[in-house]
Amino acid sequence: MDKASTPIPLLTIVMPVYNAEFYIEQALDTILAQSFVDYELLVVDALSTDQTKTIVQQKQSTNKNIRLISEPDRGIYDAMNKGIAHANGEWLYFMGCDDGFFDDNVLQVLSSEFTDAYDLVYGDVLWVPDEVPERGACSPGELLHRNINHQRIFYRKSLFQQYGGYDLQYKVASDHELNIRFFCNNAIRKQYMPITVARYHSGGFSANKVDEVFWANWKQIFNANFSRHLSNKEMYNKLGWYCRNLIDRHQYKRALPVFFDVFLHTFSPGFVKLTMEQYFKSRKLYAG
Repeated sequence: MDKASTPIPLLTIVMPVYNAEFYIEQALDTILAQSFVDYELLVVDALSTDQTKTIVQQKQSTNKNIRLISEPDRGIYDAMNKGIAHANGEWLYFMGCDDGFFDDNVLQVLSSEFTDAYDLVYGDVLWVPDEVPERGACSPGELLHRNINHQRIFYRKSLFQQYGGYDLQYKVASDHELNIRFFCNNAIRKQYMPITVARYHSGGFSANKVDEVFWANWKQIFNANFSRHLSNKEMYNKLGWYCRNLIDRHQYKRALPVFFDVFLHTFSPGFVKLTMEQYFKSRKLYAG
């Protein structure tokens, strides 16, 4: 059956995978157990060398909603862009292969919001194994300080066609940069639902990593998105965090110009005090 004659599902679930044989079956089962069935599951496999592809094909043999793409890619965000390009659904959701829906009725409940009234619908997630909830409506101020899990979010596919997909120059923070673009854009109609969507495995791809290109472009990202919501002082305060992060990693030469840039734009004694304390602490640990 060609694409033109294939019934169009309301939702496409995109799952990038690579060598995930130990946990992908559980993630797939939380999708296949959903009471809501107007979806397709698009598994984008980067030529796994373990049994990942076989597990997906076994599930595929008994479920017509599953599609499999198996080919080389340039990383997880490239795989997500491929999923966007190949998706048939009007709405998109991205699930990690070690994550899963919170219960069997999540999609049934949320699907009532997949209407012409909204472009982006999102709920909550539960971080596992620590059972820590991430919940609440997301503001630009929140995205200034941390990303919102994409496992919380359902996107209308047309958003990516209009505003672009995942920027591959950001190897770790491309989902953060995309969410900044979307959540700071007042033209995008957003709906928060106080429902736990998924269990998110806290050891995911971007956990505890710093995207240096993202921070090199921070002023550009801020001015293009946050500036209509937040002040320049808040931009430089965030750069102050990055300066201290560089110090924590003993990258003192890189931290120095960031330090002066922040100071010259904020004249903040508090920033100087906190950063110098961080510097001497870092030097002491580095010497020890």
